Amino acid sequence: MSSGLADILEGEPRFGGAMPRFLVRHAKTISVVAGFVLGVIGTAWSFIVVDRLGEAMRQLSDTKADLTQQVQSLNSIASEYFIANQQGDLIFILALQDSARQEVASLIYKGNMLDRGTPVRNMIGALAIAKQLDYRQTYDAYEKLNDEARANLSFANFTQLKQAEQVVIAKGQARVPLLQNSLFEVEKAMNANGAAQKRSRVIGFISSIFGSFLLLLANLIAQSRAPD
Repeated sequence: MSSGLADILEGEPRFGGAMPRFLVRHAKTISVVAGFVLGVIGTAWSFIVVDRLGEAMRQLSDTKADLTQQVQSLNSIASEYFIANQQGDLIFILALQDSARQEVASLIYKGNMLDRGTPVRNMIGALAIAKQLDYRQTYDAYEKLNDEARANLSFANFTQLKQAEQVVIAKGQARVPLLQNSLFEVEKAMNANGAAQKRSRVIGFISSIFGSFLLLLANLIAQSRAPD
């Protein structure tokens, strides 16, 4: 051991006023207290800060899953309606042909009215859950138009029904970009949260390591002052 380190550990500084005698005389106590405090801080940091960030991450994950499900649901409903609508247009045109068997054409047409009502009803439900419209009021109005179109095969009824459907579907599709923007913001928050968790773990680790180092230093000081 060098003479400088020996002097410090023995409480006899050789540097005059460069190091206050108080710090040298109480180096062991200071090291023990500081080591204990830093150890507690490191542990508490892990339990409090990191756990809090972890809980926030779980909430963000749930929000992301919900937004993703909404986007997928709205797109799926719109796709289902698009297929039923294309089929309905073709069926309506064929049903008006003079050569068409009216009884068969009427049954197919009425079946399509029921088929296209399913995605519209689902879209109304999705929008009602998102508080974008009143489900009962909107669906009752649509159901009335659908019943009229099934009861009377006419261009006016069919066109009126299609317009009402397209308003609902368009309203649902208009929500998709808004949900995707919200999803982007949630993903940004998740990335920031992940980075904060990494920093917090590093801070807690360093604090714990430094606290252990100070406790080790206190032990070395005690041993150096122990009588031979």
